Amino acid sequence: MKWLLQISLILFAVNAQALTAQQTLFKELYAKALQGDAQAVSNGLKGLKGYRLNHYLDFALLKAQMSQLPEAEIATFKKKHPNSPLNKDLEKMLTYELGKQQKWTQFLQRYKNNRDSKTKHCWYLQARIDTGDVNGLPLAISNTWMNGLSLPDACNSVFQWWQKQGHLNDELLGKRIKLNFQVNNASTARLLAGKMQQQPNWTKHAISLMQKPIETLKKAVLWPDNIHNRELVYIKSKAMAQKQPDDMYNIWPQLKAHFNFNKKQQAQVERTIALFAATDYLPFTIAAMNALPTAQHDSQIYAWKVRYYLFSGNWQMVAKTIHSMPAFQHKQDNWQYWLARASAKTGDKQLAKNIFSKLALQTNYYGFLSADHMRLPYEICSEDIAATLIVKMPESLDNAFELFALDMIRAARKEWIIGYRQLNTGQRRALADLAYQKGWYNKVSAIMAALGLWKNYKLRYPLAYQKEITQFANKYQLLPQWIMSIITQESAWQTDAISSADARGLMQLIDATARRLSKKLGITYWGKTQLHDANFNLRLGIYYQRQLFDQFNNHPLLALASYNAGERKANDWLQNFPTAPDIWAETIPYRETRDYISKILTNITIYDWLINQTPRRIAYWMPTFPVDGVAMKSWPNNFITQQTATVGCHQ
Repeated sequence: MKWLLQISLILFAVNAQALTAQQTLFKELYAKALQGDAQAVSNGLKGLKGYRLNHYLDFALLKAQMSQLPEAEIATFKKKHPNSPLNKDLEKMLTYELGKQQKWTQFLQRYKNNRDSKTKHCWYLQARIDTGDVNGLPLAISNTWMNGLSLPDACNSVFQWWQKQGHLNDELLGKRIKLNFQVNNASTARLLAGKMQQQPNWTKHAISLMQKPIETLKKAVLWPDNIHNRELVYIKSKAMAQKQPDDMYNIWPQLKAHFNFNKKQQAQVERTIALFAATDYLPFTIAAMNALPTAQHDSQIYAWKVRYYLFSGNWQMVAKTIHSMPAFQHKQDNWQYWLARASAKTGDKQLAKNIFSKLALQTNYYGFLSADHMRLPYEICSEDIAATLIVKMPESLDNAFELFALDMIRAARKEWIIGYRQLNTGQRRALADLAYQKGWYNKVSAIMAALGLWKNYKLRYPLAYQKEITQFANKYQLLPQWIMSIITQESAWQTDAISSADARGLMQLIDATARRLSKKLGITYWGKTQLHDANFNLRLGIYYQRQLFDQFNNHPLLALASYNAGERKANDWLQNFPTAPDIWAETIPYRETRDYISKILTNITIYDWLINQTPRRIAYWMPTFPVDGVAMKSWPNNFITQQTATVGCHQ
């Protein structure tokens, strides 16, 4: 099968050396085309004869001319390139421009009511008003208006027409104010309340609850127990139970006595208070959890009971609570690990050994920890399926690889989707090798996940950007495998990755951090898009890791926790927390950070194995915590910490 793969790579790899001049010319012409310089494109096309992406220049010219509504030219493009993902982009841009220019008849012909844009949807409603198609329109406008969030300016004229038709009334205003309340949109609620002919008291209560929730909840016992007040108090009590469970624990009994909440509402508020009290390890946590009805004792409650007992060092209750868990939860690796730890602490050494020995056969954080406790080899088994020769590469995949080489990754991704669907399982496996060869590492990871090849470690954990990572890691006295582990978790090697928090690039840096680090390094930083440059991102990200190690006295887990949750939170977790590193990591209040640490430590163990064959034991990265100023030390002991692990496979 290896020779098939080699043939595949030889047949279908783009000859980057031969295309370098064309790629450079294409990028220049593409920039000109986006500016609408058709003459420059025409003159340059002589140097791009036969180049597979020339139609992207046509697309860029059409995009530049969109304000001129080039409908005929777009139709010609679509006919010439029927399978191109660019067709959908052109259609969206044209539809948007028709709406912007209020070409309502043409807009209505093209608009698809998929609600992809609130602005376009309001244009659609305006188009129907202006073209006289008003049958059923008031209801459609009402449904659009009935939204808890603020709506775009394009909707204003539509709502004005609807209001003039007499469709807005106090009942609808009240319904929308309640939607505003659910998303805490006080400004819109105030505006709507001012439009009411007769403003009921509950609207004032709603606005007060949004502005001063705890203070207002304390006063709510003076309100009449009616359906409106009861609903508002329930919603806000549940929300504040997440943010201030200690305050709500004291306030809730009076509210519960005053308002006739149903049993489900009572249970939900009380469960939320108990759950979020647990994340703060408040003294009343266990009492609040034990007071919950049996139906509210779900897997989350059991998990936080265990964490609370771990936090307080009550090993007998750790074991008892795990035994009380539902079977599916009790059998999970993490709770089996803690059952073994509790068994060892409470004197049942044999049970602890049995569980640890079984868990040590897992290739994950808890498996490696268990192997360390028993001084066993690590279980790392490779797994693969046969690759199949791709006799003819789909054109869209050739386009995708070429676009990727040009750093036009968003466009490349769209072409990839079309071509990938055309391949069978074996061909997709071969495609992973080709993508790896071309440096499109996050696509390799995606293929491995889709094929269920979790144990193909060489492809799932790429040794990518080795030169740059090694250079910066050595400069800042860090190990390359540490950096690679973070990148694998942060961005899966996607250079254009953008998180919900607007963190960007390989190491997921936010703009403010990048500005601060660039200033310290004395290098130019001109904006967020620069973070998608791999070399720049690595330079800043690795330097930032060095800063975090220095700030937290070279403690690996504190560096990880601060990188994920922020430096302030990592410092908070050094006050009154457990010192044992496995307990400390398990009792972190943030699920994302708990998972992050366990995944990074799994990653680094596998990277260490790929690079050195005998990886450091996971305990190497887990010294005890310098909680309340106590010095850290090796855990569980110097002997284990200083060992490397042999690797075996018992499958």
